[in-house]
Order: sequence, then structure tokens, then C-alpha cells
Amino acid sequence: MRVGILGTGAMTEALGRRLARAGHDVVVGSRDPLRARELARTIGAVDGTDHRGAAASDAVIVAVQDAVALELVRSLAAELEGRVLIDIGNPIDPPHFESRYGAGPSLAERMAEAAPGARVVKAFNTVYAELLAEDADERVQVLLASDDDPAKELVAGLVTEIACEPFDVGPLRSSRHLERLAGFEIDLVERGYARATAVRIVDRRG
Repeated sequence: MRVGILGTGAMTEALGRRLARAGHDVVVGSRDPLRARELARTIGAVDGTDHRGAAASDAVIVAVQDAVALELVRSLAAELEGRVLIDIGNPIDPPHFESRYGAGPSLAERMAEAAPGARVVKAFNTVYAELLAEDADERVQVLLASDDDPAKELVAGLVTEIACEPFDVGPLRSSRHLERLAGFEIDLVERGYARATAVRIVDRRG
């Protein structure tokens, strides 16, 4: 599968390396294509290009700063038509690490409005890049929310292929809870916990 990742930060490096090792054709997209190509070589991706080039993929991960993510998605709405769009961002602000959207729609829901033809899945927003590092041996739980069940299943498959554990938390509206959960994790880290800290859901049903 061709997987585009928008951004050149720590999550792009961690996810891109795992996805490439799982056999996927990873394409890194950036406003600076040269930087994207350099990172692509580092992590074993097939190419580095601009955002628009990376958006022409089967699945597209938005890994840019949340402050610019929404406008970026809006600018790529035509390219994202029919594609699985994975939002890993958190609109969390200090000092209390609460969502800047309050009780309103999440970043993922706003992306779905910005690119109405995209198949949006919230994932990886509660996972620090350190948990996905090369030497990490923890089987990380990845919480998924989407209104598109086939898209969610596709992302769950990707999660499994990179040696993580998918956990379905329901419709895209549940991403509001996931973003608040990420705020709690960030607060823990700011108070001295390791950046490899994460909350795990234990399901005792059946």
C-alpha cells in the first residue's frame, strides 16, 4: 500500500520507519521537498516530495503541527477525495492542556468537514513517538475512531502490521474523548513522567 505522511517530525520518522519495514511504500510530504527526501532516505521510504504529492496515496497520515493541519487538509481536499485520511493531531494548549475546541467538534471532525470526500480516521494521537522507536519493545495500543468502518478496518490492519494493537473506540465523534485523553497524557509528561507514557484501555467483556 502507498502511505503518504504529511510532515517531517518525530511521528513521521517513527511511523514511516515501521510502515516501510512492514512492506508499505511510504512517501514523505513536506512544504520543503528537500527535507522530505532526506528524511525519506533515513527511514527507508520510497520518496520525499511536497504535501500534494504525498496526498496522492491510498492512505494519508497528517503529522504536521495541529495549528496548521486543518488548513493543510482543506487545501488538499481535492487530492484527498476517496482516500483514507489519518489524523494523529491534538489541538491541546498549555497551561492546562485542554482542547482549544472545548466541548465542540474535534480536530478530526473538523478535518472531515474541511475535506468532505476524505475517509477520516482518528488514530495514534495518544501515542508518543518514543513508544514507536526502533528499540521500543512495548506492544502499543492505538485507539481508533471513525464513521467509516472499512477505513477504520484498513487503519487497524496497518496498526497490526507495525506490531501495535488496534482498539476501536467508536464513531468519529469519540475522537473528542481521544483528544482530551491526549491532553491528560501530555499533562503527565509535563509533570515529570516519561514521554513513553500512555494510557491503555482494558476490555474485560467476554
